[in-house]
Amino acid sequence: MNIKNKKITVVTTILWIFTAFVLCTIPTDTIPNPRLNIPHLDKLVHFVIFFVMSALLSLTFEQLTRWNLRKIYLLAILTALVYGGLLEILQHFYFNRSGDMMDLLADIAGGIAGCLCYPIIKRVLRIEN
Repeated sequence: MNIKNKKITVVTTILWIFTAFVLCTIPTDTIPNPRLNIPHLDKLVHFVIFFVMSALLSLTFEQLTRWNLRKIYLLAILTALVYGGLLEILQHFYFNRSGDMMDLLADIAGGIAGCLCYPIIKRVLRIEN
């Protein structure tokens, strides 16, 4: 993969991590009600945010390092755990939101699923190293 594509991957990953921060810290009273009757929709949102983040992190680490996939996945999942945990703490203490352990579990599950699906995503999108 050429340098330009690697830079795009890094920038996309950083922007997604920033987007996750914004989405997880905006006050709940400013979030529009989608009027969908989907149980635990907020957990699904957490899952998707961290699914994308771990897949992007896996791609970034694979392109920029010579680490094996096991190490890359471990780091991506640990990032989901730590970043998700920090966001929940920030929500509880500093933002007009409640920190929720179930949100953190959805974050971790999304991180794991993103790593498990990463090889499939690469194949479908025809991403090469």
